[in-house]
Amino acid sequence: MTSVPLPAGSLPTQSERRHAHEVRATAGGMLAIAAAWPLLPVHPPLACPLLSLTGVPCPLCGMTRAVVAAAHGHLAASLAFNPGGIFVLLLAIAAVVRPASLARARLPLWSIFAVLGALWIWNIGFNPTFHQLLLR
Repeated sequence: MTSVPLPAGSLPTQSERRHAHEVRATAGGMLAIAAAWPLLPVHPPLACPLLSLTGVPCPLCGMTRAVVAAAHGHLAASLAFNPGGIFVLLLAIAAVVRPASLARARLPLWSIFAVLGALWIWNIGFNPTFHQLLLR
C-alpha cells in the first residue's frame, strides 16, 4: 500500500494551529464574559477615553452593552446601544466554531473605515444613549 502525497499547505502548521487556538480561546472568553456580565454585583468602570475627554462618543461607544444585550437575546436593545454589537457577537461565535474561516477572510481597508464611519455617525447623530449630539 502506497500513500498519496498531500499537496503543499493542505495541513495546518503548528503556528496556524496555535493561532486558531488563541483566537478560539479569546472569542470564547469574550462570549463567557458577555454571558456572565449581568450576574456581576458591580460592573467594572469602562469609560471611553474620547467621550471622557471631549464629550463626543467614539464609533465603538456602547459596544460592551450592545454585545451583552445581544448575547442575552435583547436584539432591539443591542441595536440601540451600537448596531455593531450583533455583528461582533456573530464574529465571536464564528471564531469559536471555525477560527480558520476567519483567517481566510480578507476585507479591503476602505470597508473597515466605512463601517467605523457609519458607526460614528450612528453614535453622534442617532444613538439615543448620546442624546443626538449631531442634531443639536
